[in-house]
Amino acid sequence: MARVTRTAFTVLELLIVIAIIALIAALLFPLFAGARKKARETQCMNNLHQVYIAWSLYTSDYQDTPPRDFRYFIPYIKSREVLLCPEDRFGGFNSDATVHSGMPVSYDYKGFLFTINIEGLRLIRERDPNFGILLCYLHGRFYGPLTPQKPTEASYCGKVLRVRRDGSIQAVNVPLRAWQDKQGRCIWELVTDLPIPPDYPQSGLEAICRGTVLCAR
Repeated sequence: MARVTRTAFTVLELLIVIAIIALIAALLFPLFAGARKKARETQCMNNLHQVYIAWSLYTSDYQDTPPRDFRYFIPYIKSREVLLCPEDRFGGFNSDATVHSGMPVSYDYKGFLFTINIEGLRLIRERDPNFGILLCYLHGRFYGPLTPQKPTEASYCGKVLRVRRDGSIQAVNVPLRAWQDKQGRCIWELVTDLPIPPDYPQSGLEAICRGTVLCAR
């Protein structure tokens, strides 16, 4: 009597194979997601470097006088694509710069640090002349807007990509704070890693630096 050779899988064997494939996929998915996120962060850093070059060219052309606003050095940027962070799903996260330039802009430029002469900003310039000037908030954790309007800087916490005056780029964690009815980041923590000095003001714009931490990462 001839032996019958079985070539088909049983239902149990198929279920076991499917379960193994599903387990492997579940283990690998976070790795792939992390790799994609890291790639977007790297692209954003490259964009910020190009924006910094434009800032430097403007500053050099105007006798080492930094631009007051983003719109002044946008003409020095060769490609519009570098103004848009790959994490930007809002058509230009920086609404003001987007309106003024007529093109989507994701990044924040703290030009007022050079032009406004209040005590807190003066201390930043004195204690850390290499403070941060260009920022991207979109790689942090979404915490939620206070209003149903478009998200703002205060809608994210944790990771911020920061370009300092010498062109170096850092990924830093900056907490989101609450003070009275306000929500946002302390400008000192946002642009410098130095500890807040005892003589730093505790009222007005700087008061939020003493606020309660809502979200740090």
